[in-house]
Amino acid sequence: MIYSRDFSKSIEPFIKRREFIAIIGPRQSGKTTFLGILRNYLNQTMGIQDELIKTVTFENRKLLAQFESDPVSFIHSYIPKHHSHNFYLMIDEFQYAVDGGQKLKLIYDTIRRVKIFITGSSSLDIKARVGKFMVGRILTFYLYPFNFREFLSVQDNRLERIYNENNENVLKLLCNGESIKIKKGKDIFAGEMIKQYEEFCIWGGYPAVVIADSEKVRKKLLTDIYNNYVLKDIKTLLELATERNLFMLSQYLATQIGNLVVYQNLSQVSALDYRKLKKHLNILKETYICQEVKPFFKNRQKELTKNPKIYFNDMGFRNNLMENFNSLAQRTDAGAVIENAVFIRLNQLYQGVEKINFWRTKSGAEVDFVAHLKNTVLPIEVKYSHFDIEKISRSLASFIDLYKTKYAVVLTKNYWGSMTKNKTKILFIPVYYV
Repeated sequence: MIYSRDFSKSIEPFIKRREFIAIIGPRQSGKTTFLGILRNYLNQTMGIQDELIKTVTFENRKLLAQFESDPVSFIHSYIPKHHSHNFYLMIDEFQYAVDGGQKLKLIYDTIRRVKIFITGSSSLDIKARVGKFMVGRILTFYLYPFNFREFLSVQDNRLERIYNENNENVLKLLCNGESIKIKKGKDIFAGEMIKQYEEFCIWGGYPAVVIADSEKVRKKLLTDIYNNYVLKDIKTLLELATERNLFMLSQYLATQIGNLVVYQNLSQVSALDYRKLKKHLNILKETYICQEVKPFFKNRQKELTKNPKIYFNDMGFRNNLMENFNSLAQRTDAGAVIENAVFIRLNQLYQGVEKINFWRTKSGAEVDFVAHLKNTVLPIEVKYSHFDIEKISRSLASFIDLYKTKYAVVLTKNYWGSMTKNKTKILFIPVYYV
């Protein structure tokens, strides 16, 4: 069964434009399946004839060789003669193409009425090797594993509807900085939502993992995802010989989510010097395993300015490295798990448009996330505990006093509410509705 993706809404307005489209993201995030969804949209919604839509993969080395030898002839071989409409070609695993960006530019500049979609699992290859040749000719979109809404679409349609009703309102604040009205008191659906949300935080959003019917299968799939990642993205694409070092680095980072990065510790654990360490960290970032979050600051004397934090882009991948799939009630890192899950969601919401930072003073005050919205910032604190009344931490109060933001958000385990401090409206929202 094919499940709908929120990603579809992002890409649909650009399908009729001239630019080619790149869809990039981690392995097993659903890029190949999405091309099937896209094909159905072209065929059934836009009325494009089957003969004008073609999907190929460059894991087929024969097709890859043909494209690399003569890209223009390769494209023409699929286009029906005497066609007067756009032809749509979808190329999966495009990162295998040598000098792919130059070849796409040649196609774009010489063949009319052709729209090409490419997918890839390494932004090093797609952005660097394609983007620099296709400036103004290609639009890039990021497809990540399932978010919580998509997870619910598989697990519980009733809870998905409840989520949608609340999330639509919450996103007006988180994405646009708009004033919203929210409920007050404990969320009546908290018990059901928490159960599903915590399962999502343990197993992550890789589509195959979400739809698996047993924990044994899920564990096997996550292990295979890591092994394939190392085999294909790291060894084949990046020619990196230090597989063991990468594993030790990844495993240690999995224990450090939400903490400040100390490069000396990372070097010791991974047995990498600083230069190689930075290269490995960049590889983890560019292949969508980890993401770096830098500090927000305006006062260099009082606020941290350098050391970032590291978060993972999928909690199942992270927990597999930890070899720990216990429930949150049995874990000492439950708070860090929820914080990372919130980062994943914010990163999906803001990617390519806004920025996410964290805030920390040298005296120890800290706000988990600071989101940049147009001309303002939005502090977001994650407090995964049961609330009975509105209350904020001293750290959030300090940030509000210092930056006088219009809004602030506290993500709770079960509670809706609002309060005002120094003209800043603080909204309390159950974390699973983000």
